[in-house]
Amino acid sequence: MSRGAWTWTVVVLTCQHKDSVYAFHRELQLRQQRGALPAGALVLTVRDRQEPLGSGGATLNALLVAAEHLSNRGGHTVVSADVLDDAHILILHTGRDFPWSSCSRAFCWLPQEKPEQKVQAPVCCVDLLLDCLTAQICPGSPPGVWVCSTDMILTVPPDFGTCARSLMSVKMRLTQWCSG
Repeated sequence: MSRGAWTWTVVVLTCQHKDSVYAFHRELQLRQQRGALPAGALVLTVRDRQEPLGSGGATLNALLVAAEHLSNRGGHTVVSADVLDDAHILILHTGRDFPWSSCSRAFCWLPQEKPEQKVQAPVCCVDLLLDCLTAQICPGSPPGVWVCSTDMILTVPPDFGTCARSLMSVKMRLTQWCSG
């Protein structure tokens, strides 16, 4: 990665339909091959549960899948919350599908070039989002979970690094959260 020392442990993309899971996963793998995502990161794509929009079901399911994969990678035979202690997890929600969009808003091509990429490819909304999170917003943050929608183009002011120090985070073990 050319963006400095910040790396994701897991990147999970949620999608509404099971037919999109493979295609979206392949898109993330291509970004990993191009260096936009860390080579050692787990890249996962998960179908949204059929919960009402905004219920948090897709986020919790994505976090559970990430914990399962991290537990497996760590040699655990059951899911262990301990694997989340030092993990930097990014959960990206593609949101709902739109009738006029064949690839969701996350993968809409934009009229932009990225000459610093190892391999040139079309730039999509998700690419700009990954760049902004990885280079401007997340560096310096403690381990934890970042949840973001892909239905937008996120931009922050150039001096955002100084503002980010004022962001507050709450450290809580998953077992504490689950027990109420």
